[in-house]
Amino acid sequence: MSQDMMESTHGEFVFKVKKGYLYHPNECWIKEDGGLLTVGITDFLQTTLGYLDSLELPEVGTEIEQGSKAGIIETVPNSVFKVAPKAITSLITPASGVIKELNSALEDTPELINSDPFGAGWLYKLAPVNWEEEKKTLMSAEEYFPVMEEKIEREIKK
Repeated sequence: MSQDMMESTHGEFVFKVKKGYLYHPNECWIKEDGGLLTVGITDFLQTTLGYLDSLELPEVGTEIEQGSKAGIIETVPNSVFKVAPKAITSLITPASGVIKELNSALEDTPELINSDPFGAGWLYKLAPVNWEEEKKTLMSAEEYFPVMEEKIEREIKK
């Protein structure tokens, strides 16, 4: 296990939480990246939903509010977690701001979200508007990890 990751193994699945990132309860992460904030989805979400089929994100220049819808992902489930044959999930933004950049690599290879959710699978970057206050409402990796483990247990029991 890498020093910058926390891991929880359940059967064939290893769920990872990247240290140094902040987490929203709706399964997205955020990290400071220069003057911008980079946003992606958690390893827990991408694993339990399954394989990414399509992705819809807001356009560059769109203003979004913390906790609001910031896109849609459509997934084909893996064989273990009991989700609908095809799942459509709203992405929730962990911070308010203006979308400045989209991950263009996801247009041709959306599966990067499955293979590297904390790296190449990032979704968008935004210029924050109320970051100092909003980041107080997010969880550190150490705070999020037990929350994720509880969610894993609930999913396994379904």
